[in-house]
Amino acid sequence: MNTPRHHQTGAALIISMILLLVMTLIGVTAMQSTVLEEKMAGNYRDQNLAFQAAEAALREAESVIANGGVTGLTNFDADCTSGSGLCDATGGLSDVWKDATKFAHRAVAVTSLAEVVQQPIYWIEGYKVLPAGSSSWKYQYRITAMGYGGGVNTRVILQTVYRLK
Repeated sequence: MNTPRHHQTGAALIISMILLLVMTLIGVTAMQSTVLEEKMAGNYRDQNLAFQAAEAALREAESVIANGGVTGLTNFDADCTSGSGLCDATGGLSDVWKDATKFAHRAVAVTSLAEVVQQPIYWIEGYKVLPAGSSSWKYQYRITAMGYGGGVNTRVILQTVYRLK
C-alpha cells in the first residue's frame, strides 16, 4: 500500500504555487483599481462641490442686482479697490479675476455653505451698453464667482452677464 518516494515528482506543489501567484496578482490589480476609482470619485465630488459653491455665489450676486441692491453704476469703483465687490468697467472689462490675490481682495464673500474649505466669493463689474436700434443706454453686469471645494486646490470660476429688463 505504501508508494515508494522516488515515484512522486511534486507537481501538485508547483501547480498550487503558480495558482497562488496568479490569484495574488489578480488581487493586487483589483486593489489598485479600487483605490484609483475611489480617488477619482473623491476628486469628482470635490470638483462638483466647488462648482455648486460658485453657482451659489453667482445666484446671490444676481439676486443683489435684481432686488435693487445695485442701481446703475452708483457706488462702483473705477479701480475696483474698495472691497465692495462693485467695479466700474465702463472703460472696458478688466480681467482682474485671473489674479487670485486681487480677486479675493476685491470680492464679496458668500457665507453659510458647509463642507467647503473657504466660502465662495464674487464681484460685479458694471458697464453701459447701447443696444442696437436704441437711443438709450442700458446697464449690464458681468458677475465673476469663485467657488472652493473640500480641498485647498479645488477652485471653480464662473462668469455670467446679467441684464436688467
